[in-house]
Amino acid sequence: MRWIDIDLSEKRITQEAAILLSEAERIANGIPALQESEGLDARSVIDEMRAAGRLLFQTVMIVDQEAFCDSVERDGATTPGEDGTPEPGNVGFHLVLGAHHLHLPWFWLHNGLEFLATKHPLCWAETGSSPVSGAPERTWMERFTRASFVVGSDGDTSLAAILNELQGDALGPELLFVAGHTEESIRRLIYREAEAIEQALAVGPNAAPLARLKMPAEAVTPAALPALGWAYQAIHFAGPTSKPARPADVEGEYWMNRLLEESAIPEDEDYETAIGVEGEVLGVDPITSLLDDVCERFEVNGGPSESLNRVGEHAGGGDHHQQRKESSGTRWLLPDGPVDPEGIGRQGAIPPLVFSNSYRALPELGHRFTAAGASAFVGPMVPLFSRPARRFAGHCYAALGNGCCVGAAVWKAADACRRELGEEHPAWLSYGVQGYGALALQYL
Repeated sequence: MRWIDIDLSEKRITQEAAILLSEAERIANGIPALQESEGLDARSVIDEMRAAGRLLFQTVMIVDQEAFCDSVERDGATTPGEDGTPEPGNVGFHLVLGAHHLHLPWFWLHNGLEFLATKHPLCWAETGSSPVSGAPERTWMERFTRASFVVGSDGDTSLAAILNELQGDALGPELLFVAGHTEESIRRLIYREAEAIEQALAVGPNAAPLARLKMPAEAVTPAALPALGWAYQAIHFAGPTSKPARPADVEGEYWMNRLLEESAIPEDEDYETAIGVEGEVLGVDPITSLLDDVCERFEVNGGPSESLNRVGEHAGGGDHHQQRKESSGTRWLLPDGPVDPEGIGRQGAIPPLVFSNSYRALPELGHRFTAAGASAFVGPMVPLFSRPARRFAGHCYAALGNGCCVGAAVWKAADACRRELGEEHPAWLSYGVQGYGALALQYL
């Protein structure tokens, strides 16, 4: 894949372009409120994405009318295809932005006819797409540079042929799965996301995984995370994607715990009536399927319904009316408290790749993580339900596991979700990449 750098740095943003960016930001910031009133996956969400993307496209055209012309010679990295050769027909665009514009949803670029993301990968950062070799803490950059010169047996340059020489004696990268703030009994639901990732990474280009997912037996705490960061090459954080995580949600913990306790021997009619679920989802464990539906209902309503409260009272009652604390959408919440990227970064413990499947992670945490040391950050730009969030993550890691760079992996995951859920479902446009889109598992 050939990456084309587009310079949209502060010095190139005119007053006219700044006005368009301000309006695009206003539209993007209003989408959560729209979703609150009409639904997370309402068709009107795509309309707003299209409107904001059109303004972003107009901004790029003001700065550089030939920005998306792939015949013009420009700076940019070149990543090998899955067979080891460059893919000249597959072009990705890397936007070089000022810090004030990194939070905007550039993946929504729309030329008035279609989203640019239907044909090209997109990513953005404060620097260009070509990694700067020589930094000792950036081992992946050295491997990225060396990959273009490595030749396997019989002149074969495929990833399977050069992987051993590229990685040396290393066993391959390990990806740390971190479950977001939740009780031990509820964590089983979040681990369904880990199962999807583990399955996606199961087979690599040489019949062996390019990376391995590790799930700690004990809950990861803020104090333990920096030490773990040193040992892993990537982190996947799984938390609530539809609403900000809450430091203490006693009411939610209560009714969810009671449901888990009773679900082993459920009164079918009572639970179906209370939760609005009929029957089982084919091929899915009925308890976890039930929990999925409950969580989605919780995401929609913002809390347990009256009927759910009655189910909990019938199960044994309890004091679950304590006042909730203010939500925090700007930090990871772990069982013992919040985590700030800056704190981990000061200890040099942020790995190159960070995937945060949590509420509006990209605009709220993307720049903070890349500034603190991450080379690439992936996360959602808008609220979305947990099911499409897990589906997107699974597709993304399947592409990464086959040797795609992270920019191409997010693009392929978006295309897969678009085909599965429909082009009017916002999930396929809900994610983006900030940082080096050329980073890939084989370089970690």
